[in-house]
Amino acid sequence: MKRAWISFWVTLGLVLPIRIFAMLRYLNPQTGFYSDGGRVVGAASALLIAGIFLTVFFAGRAAVGEFGTEPLKNIPAAVLGAFAGIFVVVQSVVGIGTGFLGEGQIFYQIYSYLGILAGGVLLMTAYGFAAGLRTVGSRPILALIPSVWGCFFLVVLFITYSAAVNLVEDVYHTFTVVFLLLFLFTQAKLLTGIESAKTGKMIYVTGFPAALLSLVTGVPSCIQYFGTGETAGFISIGLHMANIMLAFYIIAFLLALRPSLCPAKTDMTFAPSRQPGKSAEDGDKPEVEENSIAVYAGFLAKVCGSGEKFIEAGVSPFYTPEESIAEES
Repeated sequence: MKRAWISFWVTLGLVLPIRIFAMLRYLNPQTGFYSDGGRVVGAASALLIAGIFLTVFFAGRAAVGEFGTEPLKNIPAAVLGAFAGIFVVVQSVVGIGTGFLGEGQIFYQIYSYLGILAGGVLLMTAYGFAAGLRTVGSRPILALIPSVWGCFFLVVLFITYSAAVNLVEDVYHTFTVVFLLLFLFTQAKLLTGIESAKTGKMIYVTGFPAALLSLVTGVPSCIQYFGTGETAGFISIGLHMANIMLAFYIIAFLLALRPSLCPAKTDMTFAPSRQPGKSAEDGDKPEVEENSIAVYAGFLAKVCGSGEKFIEAGVSPFYTPEESIAEES
C-alpha cells in the first residue's frame, strides 16, 4: 500500500496547483468556460486521470488483510469525521432554507433532509472512533444513510446537468459525487462487517479517488469564491467545504485502517499437545512422537512388565570371563 500512498500524494501535489492556477487565471465564473480553451485544465485532468489509475492499480495489488470485528479507535479520524458531519448538517439546513428552483426540487428537498441524517451518522461514527465503540457498525440501517444521501445528490446533479453538461467543472463535480458515494457505501459495508474480506481492499480503491477529486475540485473553488465572490458550477461553496472535510476524513480513516488491515502473519509456534484423557492439571507434557523408541519401550513395559535402569559397569552375572573368552574364540 506504500506505493499507492506515494502515487496519491504525488498526484495531489501536481494537479492541485495547476487547478488553482487555471481557475484563478482563465476561468470565468459566470460562464464556466476557460479563456485559454481549456488547455491548462485539460493537462491537469490528464494528470489526474493517470494519477488515479496508478493509485487504484497499486491499491488493488497491495496485500490487504480482512478487517476485524474489533472497533476502530483513532482520534484524528474522529475529529475530522466530526467536522465533516457538522459541515454536512449545516449545509443541509442551509439548503432547506434557501430551496432549489429547478426540475429536481423534490429530490433536492429529500437530499437536504437526508443530509441532516447523514451528518448525524458521521457524528456517531466519529464518536465511535473516539471512544473505541461500534456505534454505527452494529446498526446497518444507520450505516447506509450516508450512501442514500449520496445517491440523491447524484440524482439531483443528473437532473440539473441533463440540459447541458458542457462545463469542465460540472464533470468534476459529477465524478466527485460518484466516488464519494462509492466510498460511503464501501465504508458502510466495512464497518458493519459485510464482505469484510473484499471490502478491505475496496475501501482504498474507492477512497483514494474520492479524496483526490474532492480536494482538486473543492480547494480551487473555495479559493476562487473567497477571492472573487463567485464560483462556477451548480455545487455551492458550502458543499465544496463539506467535500473538503470529507476528503480529510477519508485520508485519516484510510491511515487509521493500516494496522487493522495488515495481512495476518501465520504463527509458527506450536504449543505442546496433551495426550488424550489428560487435563491441564497433569501439566503440559508433549505428546510422544509416533514410531519412536519411547513408544516401543512403553509397549514392552505394559505387555511384559519389563523395565529399564542404569547400573555401574561390572562383571556380568550371567557370564564368567572364561566363558566369554571361549565363545569369542
